[in-house]
Amino acid sequence: MSSCGPPEVTNEIDPTLLQTQAVIEGRVCLGEAPATGYARLLDNGGEFVAEVPLNANGQYRFFARPATWTVKVLVPGQSAENQVVVQNVGATKLDFSL
Repeated sequence: MSSCGPPEVTNEIDPTLLQTQAVIEGRVCLGEAPATGYARLLDNGGEFVAEVPLNANGQYRFFARPATWTVKVLVPGQSAENQVVVQNVGATKLDFSL
């Protein structure tokens, strides 16, 4: 059983890319990383934009333009959502504890 401490980073973003792109990224924690699940990106009007599977560490990542977004996470038997405001290029962090 693993804990929800910091996972080993296995897919860093090239720092030069973060100078031109806005990224929303985070981790979903259920006391441990979920075995399966998805993160869904919704626009300011609640419309579906994109969905990605969580990786083995419960992490997700979206490339998105600066705006107000909602990230909804779905794991078996649970879901949660939060708004995030992306103001500039670079990484915006949004973690979930379920």
